[in-house]
Amino acid sequence: MSGEYVRLLKKRALNALKWAKRAFEEGDYDIAAREAGYAARLYIESFIYRVLGEERRGHDIRGLLGILATALIEQGLSREAERIFDFIRTHRRELAELAEAHTRAVYGLFEYGEREAGLILRVAEEVIGLLESFEVEIFGEKA
Repeated sequence: MSGEYVRLLKKRALNALKWAKRAFEEGDYDIAAREAGYAARLYIESFIYRVLGEERRGHDIRGLLGILATALIEQGLSREAERIFDFIRTHRRELAELAEAHTRAVYGLFEYGEREAGLILRVAEEVIGLLESFEVEIFGEKA
């Protein structure tokens, strides 16, 4: 079951990223931001499940990355965990925007513009790219 669940979450994450890019290209920046946040969150959750064998859910991207880093330390993967902590420190503001993208895109008092949605999409791609590189380094392949 665990491998199937990881693949399902990743599939959903990558589909959400695909739709985020498409919405961005079509100028629908609220949808782009919302789907980018969703993509990053699902991908992180898939990786947490792969490492811990447990579901972890939440909207706080930084919190989910912290859970993942802690799990990696417990598995003896301190170097990878430190890279996540460095990423969190370097992208603190962008990760906060990414975490809020769903709520703001659906309920916010303003619409996302090209610049803001582009930033959120870029950081979602960076989160996913970082975790994809870990999959190859740690597991020798992607799930």
